[in-house]
Amino acid sequence: MKSLPKPLYAKHSKRAVLLLHAYSGSPNDVRMLARYLEKSEYTVYAPLFTGHGTLAPQDILAQKTETWWEDTKQAIHFLKAEGFSQVAVFGLSMGGIFAVRALAEQSEIIGGGCFCSPISPVENHVPENFERYERYVLKLAGESEQEIEETVAALRPNVYQQLAEIQNQAAITEGKLSDIQAPVFLAQAGQDEMIDPAGVYEIAKKLADKRVTLQWYPNSKHVITVGESRKLLEKDVLEFLENLPWNEE
Repeated sequence: MKSLPKPLYAKHSKRAVLLLHAYSGSPNDVRMLARYLEKSEYTVYAPLFTGHGTLAPQDILAQKTETWWEDTKQAIHFLKAEGFSQVAVFGLSMGGIFAVRALAEQSEIIGGGCFCSPISPVENHVPENFERYERYVLKLAGESEQEIEETVAALRPNVYQQLAEIQNQAAITEGKLSDIQAPVFLAQAGQDEMIDPAGVYEIAKKLADKRVTLQWYPNSKHVITVGESRKLLEKDVLEFLENLPWNEE
């Protein structure tokens, strides 16, 4: 039996980085990036969103998306309690929606951004992907093919309902882009099979008067943190972090 995903937390220097995983994902989404940043002496925290990381997809669907925003604020609060007065935050896909909202709303955040995040409304294939995820975990949980298909069909309305809520969270974040003062990092995979990659240019346009770094990875798929461009992404994220105004006391 595979062990269930857990939050990652590794303390190194005074520079703290918060990494937020994707919808239906886990801290494993950002594990390699976390390890890479640790090697450069960054403190890294990758929490687990409520309801994620179990063998029951219903646990995710039972959540309100606002709870995941609360989880994000809680994670920033945790790092502050640990003695970090400045935090950089990045998120993959849905995690990026909350990372960018944190950039707009949370004063401790000194920079950060999103990887392949649907902040501007775009075509997406998230429902099909969530059903693939459901089949995978229900199989791990030992359900029969028939039970799995019945569960997937029964949960379908809940999936669409929750995705509408996530789009609502994205709209909240998009409405706050003008409030961002800190530098922003946008990464987008050119071969993104989940969301329309062109959406990143809409976000960049709305941030035109901000300090924005936009990195395009033509050969990467949606989960850019584990794909073939991940080493390039890791280097680009590190370079972005090295240029933030850290207060080293």
